[in-house]
Amino acid sequence: MYKIDRFVLRSFLRPFLITFFVMVFFLLMQFVWKYVNELVGRGIEWYYIAELLFYTSATVVPLALPLAVLLSSLMVMGSLGENNELAALKSSGISLLRVLRPLMVFVGLLSVGAFFFANNVIPVANFESESLLDNIRNAKPALSIQPGVFFTGIEGYAIKVDEKYGPNQSKLRKVLIYDHSRQGGNTKVVVADSGKMRITEDQRFLNITLYNGHLYEEQRPQKREARDNHPLVRSDFQRNLMRFDLSAFNDRDLDAKSRKEHDMLNVRQLTQTADSLRKVFSDRREEFTGQMKKRYQFERPKVDQRDSLPPLKDSILANLSLPVRRRVIQNALRLARSTKAYYSNAATEYTWRSQIITRHLLEWQRKFSMSFAVIVLFFIGAPLGAIIRKGGMGLPVVVSVIIFILYHVSNFSFEKLGRYEIWDPFPAMWTANLILLPIGIWLTYKATTDSTLFNVDTYLRPFRKIWSIFAGLKARSVRESAAPRQ
Repeated sequence: MYKIDRFVLRSFLRPFLITFFVMVFFLLMQFVWKYVNELVGRGIEWYYIAELLFYTSATVVPLALPLAVLLSSLMVMGSLGENNELAALKSSGISLLRVLRPLMVFVGLLSVGAFFFANNVIPVANFESESLLDNIRNAKPALSIQPGVFFTGIEGYAIKVDEKYGPNQSKLRKVLIYDHSRQGGNTKVVVADSGKMRITEDQRFLNITLYNGHLYEEQRPQKREARDNHPLVRSDFQRNLMRFDLSAFNDRDLDAKSRKEHDMLNVRQLTQTADSLRKVFSDRREEFTGQMKKRYQFERPKVDQRDSLPPLKDSILANLSLPVRRRVIQNALRLARSTKAYYSNAATEYTWRSQIITRHLLEWQRKFSMSFAVIVLFFIGAPLGAIIRKGGMGLPVVVSVIIFILYHVSNFSFEKLGRYEIWDPFPAMWTANLILLPIGIWLTYKATTDSTLFNVDTYLRPFRKIWSIFAGLKARSVRESAAPRQ
């Protein structure tokens, strides 16, 4: 029996490792194509890019691992069935579950290892890759200026160009620069027909030479009454040099650490962070309740019974004089507008805080659901391969890709329902697994009972019986109509 276990396990390991690394490579290439413009041509050392790809390859493991298990299990069992090796094992009295026992043990250990990998390695990899990618983006701000998009990486300026061309994309066409580095906001605008960028040899400054342009600068007069006129100074130039300080970018350490998000925390940290966020959320709600009570807290005035008061009219405002009535109405409107704005801001804040808490809870559930998906997809791929009895890279690859796409799309759709708080985090992250698990159990049952699941004649047999009944009735009616009447 141990020889059979070694044989099945050895037959599974090789395609599993190959498909796993192929899937990691494909998913990594998707990342490379997405950020190729931000990684190439920036003068970044190659080992920083290699480090970024290394961390990113770790983050795609949760997607590559279930697909590798599905494809390799389907290929192995399909190959055993196609070569009649599975039939020989069954004829020897060895059941399908006994053949799958070493693979089930291996996949179970793989699922546990996937959880520890997702809990301990992936948060660090996400943190390192995001930090390194942000630092690479800001390492060369001159190259970060993209046509048609405002670049705000240089503090105090917003730069937009319509086109970059020439050697090293250093020549510009249609340049627009907003200068809000001075006090008073955005009071200076520079527009030019063309320009040219150049970084100084010491990498400390970015020089942009502008040609055939205009400079608009809003003035701030000393006298207050003159400010309402908004005086403006316009000057034309044929050549103008603007210098931007890059010292903040050059002092940047590419290994510097940045923020932490929910996908950069392990299970324990996610639990602690979610509890802290709930407490802050509860405190903010209590603060809002107290503020609203203060706004609409009425106290009964103390009235001396000896004072003789005139009888009050039905309308409260009718008891007030006209000037006081106007002042009361204005104060009421002001209080209502203020309360509405305060309520809207609080509602927006509560929605944001609730979504942040939900993201942490979804990530907490993901650690377990993605690991369990390895087991679920194995119990779909292995019996399906035994039923199809086709190995190699043909039909198994097509079937595996279709199944995984359905799983990934459904899982993403349910997770999106959780993000918008339509569903709770648990069903949002586990529904896709709970849908496929009964299918896997049913396929395993069909495979162990040698069911002809994909035999077309099996499904056509009931329709043929019904057709034969109708054909017999039709033939009988024809015979009865053709028989001579006595």
